[in-house]
Amino acid sequence: MRIEITTDAAEFRSRTESFLLRDPLRHTVILTGVANHIAGIQAGNGTSRFLSLHADDASVLGVAMRVTDRDMYLGELPEGSVGMVADALAEVAPESTGVEGLIADATAFAERWSERLGTGFRRSYTTRLYRLGALRIPDVPGNPRRATESDVALCTEFAEAMRIEAGISPPGLDKAAIRNRVAAGLMWFWERDGRPTSFAAQQIPVHGWSRIGLVYTPPEERGHGYASAVTAHIAQLLRADGLNVCLFADTANRTSSKIYQAIGFHPTHEFVHHAFG
Repeated sequence: MRIEITTDAAEFRSRTESFLLRDPLRHTVILTGVANHIAGIQAGNGTSRFLSLHADDASVLGVAMRVTDRDMYLGELPEGSVGMVADALAEVAPESTGVEGLIADATAFAERWSERLGTGFRRSYTTRLYRLGALRIPDVPGNPRRATESDVALCTEFAEAMRIEAGISPPGLDKAAIRNRVAAGLMWFWERDGRPTSFAAQQIPVHGWSRIGLVYTPPEERGHGYASAVTAHIAQLLRADGLNVCLFADTANRTSSKIYQAIGFHPTHEFVHHAFG
């Protein structure tokens, strides 16, 4: 097996697209990250790295990435390859602060990274990927509204509050990334009596799929179904466009898992994030 690493998202897509599309749900994060780069809505500091693992005949066997200054993300990898992938990424991005992937792969990666660079690691959160089945629209007071340029500061505030509450290591989406997504029409509020009561975002559609997330409700507005309502509204629009819909939920947040399943989402894969140091 051999590894190729590029900073060019379009090059990576042309090299790996047929592999990724064997399971677009499993690879929703990588497909979205690549699409954001190509569409010009990805923001952040640093250089993105896109890794592909190849057999002797050049066929793709596995993928991973590190988007700007975010943590590393593992796609499908063949058995026994995680160590060499960790070694390759340690050479080009030793400043990385964490890794996320399927539990066995991410844990093996973190162990190898710690051995190589002398860092420890800890599990920071676990998420479950859900796909939408039969959508059920909740009856909740209020109305949806797409975010506009004047909402960038509030979207940034809500996104940062969600990151902190979920225990996700910085950096999260900065104001430039939020502004790009607002301009692309990807962010929404649920409003009641003229005030934003919940916030949610959709990801850029890629090959028949769109992922919902972030989703955040301020503590004082919780318990009224606003997050369910805005999530269901986005899901309904995406379905009307002929798209499949998925989202992630923190396994430690029983409320979010419950409300997503109540409106029609079904669990599929489970992922873990390990922070280094």
